[in-house]
Amino acid sequence: MSSTPPMLMHSTYFNLGANNTPDVAAAYMAEALQYLSTSQGLISFWIGLRATDMTRPQNDLHYDIAMHQVFKDEASFNLYNSNDTSHNQFVADVNRWAPSTTRRVMDTNLTNLVIGGNTSKPQHIGADGNLPQGLFHSLYFSLADKSPANIAKFTDICVKYLSTHPGIQLFATGGLTDIKRDVSVRNFDVGVDIVYESKQAYDEYLKSKLHDEFFPATAGMITDTYIFDSYLRYQSKVYSLTR
Repeated sequence: MSSTPPMLMHSTYFNLGANNTPDVAAAYMAEALQYLSTSQGLISFWIGLRATDMTRPQNDLHYDIAMHQVFKDEASFNLYNSNDTSHNQFVADVNRWAPSTTRRVMDTNLTNLVIGGNTSKPQHIGADGNLPQGLFHSLYFSLADKSPANIAKFTDICVKYLSTHPGIQLFATGGLTDIKRDVSVRNFDVGVDIVYESKQAYDEYLKSKLHDEFFPATAGMITDTYIFDSYLRYQSKVYSLTR
């Protein structure tokens, strides 16, 4: 068994409250890109707006902006969270001009991370990281059997049925961390993050044979599913996987 600490997927869901206007949301995302995408030990960064056209019963609708960051390990996240001057500057700025913002955080220790394996067209990421049509699809599963063996079994099923669809730019999955902050959401056991190159690629995934087979393969294992879908505005350092 490897002694290397796992990478950490840190996902933050911001609700701008009374400040949720297009201008404020755009400024919020640009500020996050400027201050939150370059911390030491940060591997990748994405941020975008909630996909308001996606309202299935499992979809969480109580946020406006989704931000996802992959850190080299939990120590890198702790450095960013407690001592990083750029992170502190972001917090000070947005608290001043968007004071009603609240946030929820989901953290997973990654056991699988595949980037770029199933893209069907060039990425065309601009110098600022702009990729406006990408869709970030996050699923969080609460399991009936929370044993390590069952979590590992369920994770393997996710990889088998969800990771190989055409149009996937990123697939990541892992278990709930032991991070317990006042903003941490801990009602899940396994997180799955998938970046599709377009909404069309996501729609085709929903109609695919493998997607349909995922449900009988996991019958009786899942007690709750929580889904967060967002259209990407910025992504940065996506292909920098040096640990």
